[in-house]
Amino acid sequence: MRACPSDAAVRPVWGDRACLSPPARRPSGQFQEDQMRSFLASLLMTVAPAALFAAPVETPAKVTSVILFPQGAQVTRIATVEGGQVLIPGLPDGTDISTLRVTGDGVAVGAVTLIDDRQPVAGQPDSPAVAEARARVETLEQALAEKTDAIAQMRAGAGAARARADVLRGASTQNTPLAELENLARTVGEGVRAAEQEALTIEAQARDADAALKPDREALEQARQALAALEHPAKGSDTLLVEASGAGTLTITTFVADAGWSPAYDLRLDSGAGALALDRLVSVRQAAGEDWLGVDLTLSTARPSDRTDPSEIWPEQVRFGPPDAPRPMAEATGFRKADIAMMADAAVPEMQGETLTYRYPAAVDIRDGVEGLRLKLDTIDRPVSLRAEAVPLLDTTAYRMVEGTAGDEPLLPGPAALFVDGAMVGSSHLPMIAAGAEFRLGFGAIDGLTLKRVIPGASEGGRGLISRSNARVETVRITVENLTPRDWPLRVLDRVPYSEQDDLKVTYKADPAPTATDWKDKRGVLAWEFDLPAGGNRDITVETTLNWPAGQVLQ
Repeated sequence: MRACPSDAAVRPVWGDRACLSPPARRPSGQFQEDQMRSFLASLLMTVAPAALFAAPVETPAKVTSVILFPQGAQVTRIATVEGGQVLIPGLPDGTDISTLRVTGDGVAVGAVTLIDDRQPVAGQPDSPAVAEARARVETLEQALAEKTDAIAQMRAGAGAARARADVLRGASTQNTPLAELENLARTVGEGVRAAEQEALTIEAQARDADAALKPDREALEQARQALAALEHPAKGSDTLLVEASGAGTLTITTFVADAGWSPAYDLRLDSGAGALALDRLVSVRQAAGEDWLGVDLTLSTARPSDRTDPSEIWPEQVRFGPPDAPRPMAEATGFRKADIAMMADAAVPEMQGETLTYRYPAAVDIRDGVEGLRLKLDTIDRPVSLRAEAVPLLDTTAYRMVEGTAGDEPLLPGPAALFVDGAMVGSSHLPMIAAGAEFRLGFGAIDGLTLKRVIPGASEGGRGLISRSNARVETVRITVENLTPRDWPLRVLDRVPYSEQDDLKVTYKADPAPTATDWKDKRGVLAWEFDLPAGGNRDITVETTLNWPAGQVLQ
C-alpha cells in the first residue's frame, strides 16, 4: 500500500485507500457559492426519498348507481383523484376481483390491487369527515378545560380561606396583655370560623359545578368514539390500491351476489268503469355489507348469475333383446303414483324473452340487510271486460273474472294484491304476460251467485245414470241463482267426456245448447254465456251417452 503525502487527505476505496490532493484556496465569494450548493444537495438528498416513496393517498369512493338483477347487483362508485397511488377503502368484504372493473376519465389506470381486510399506511391529510370529527373533539376539550380551570380556581379560593384560618390558629399570644387576650381570642375565633365557612361554601359550589360538567364529559367521550371509529374503521371491508396517472375521476364497478329484486303488483279493478289499474311495484333486497344511499337505481331482468350456455346433448344408443315382463309404470320407473300425479300437475316455466330494464325515477336509499324494501314503479291502465264465471263441477259460487289485452311491454310474473272498487278482496300470482297478449284474471268469489250441479238419479230416485255392459247414459242438471242486487254477465263451464278411439262413441244433448264447445281448445269443455238478472236463476241440463264394443270395459 502506497503512502500519501502529509498534506493529502485519505479516502477509503473498496478496502484500499486513495490519496486526495489538498483543496486549493478559493475566493471568499466562490467559497460561499460552494457552501450553498452543498446545502442544496443535502436538502435534495433529504427530500428525494420521501418524494420517491410517498405513501398512497386515501380517497373515498361514493356509491352512485346500482343495477339490480333478480339475483345479484352491479355497484358503481366514483372517486376523484389527483394521480399517483390511490387508496380506496370501504369496498364490501369478499369483493370478487374477477368482476372488479376500474376505468378512468382523464386518468390512465395502471396496476389495480384488491387488499383484503388490510390497508397500507396512507400519508395524506385527514378526510373531511375525520377533520370535522377531530375539530369537534378539540372544541369540546377546550370548553371542558375552561370550565375545569374555573372550578380549580374556585377550589384555590377555598384553599386560601383555609390557609387564613391556619394563620389565625397559629397566631402567638405570648406578648398579649391579659386584658386584651379575651378580645384577641374572640377575634381569632371569628376569623377562623369565617374562613372555614368561606372554604366550605366555595367547595360546595365547586362540587355543584363539577357535577354540572357530566353532559360535557359525555359529549366529549362520544366525540372521541366517533373520531376513533373514523380513524380506525372496523375490519370486514376490502381496500383498492390503484396506480393512476393524471387527475380526473375513477369509476369502480363491482358485482354483489347477495342482492336482488322481484316484481309485485296491486291490481285495482273499477267494476263500474270496466277499467283495471296495475300498480307495478318492486321488492328490493341487499346484504352487501354496506348501505347504498342516494343511488340511481336500475332494475334489470338479466340474470348474470345464471348459466349462459345450453345443455349438452349426448348420443343415445339403443339395443334390442328379449322382452321384459310387463310392470306397472310406477314400479318400473321407481316413482310412486302420487309422484307421477305431481309431475303431471307441475307448471312449465315460461321464457321471459329479451332483457328489460326499469330505471327508478328518484334517488333511493337501500340499507344493508334490508329484505323487502317496496318501491313503486308506475301504474298501467288497461280497459277490461268483467263477467262472472262459474264451474259447478268444482265450485259452489261463481267468481269475478276480467279479460283484457296487455300493453306495449310485458308484465313479469309476481305476487299481486287484488282490489275491487277500493276494497281488498284477496291475493294471487300474476303470470308472465307478453306484450300485446290477452290475459284473464280472477278477482274473488261472488257469494251471491250460487251454483248447484246434481245427477237427478242420485238424489231423486230417477234415471239420471243408466249403465249397461257396453253403454252408459248420464244426465246432469246445473242450477245457477243470482242473489245479488245487480245483473251479471255469466259464463258457465262444464264438461262431457271425449274419446280418441273410433269404437268408443260419445254423444251429448244440452238444453240450452252451449255457446261454445271445446272452450279455449280444451276438448269436451262446454261454455254457456248469458246475462243473469238480479234475483233470477237458470237451469242447464246435459245428457251424455257412451257406447263401446261388447266384451270391453270403460276405463
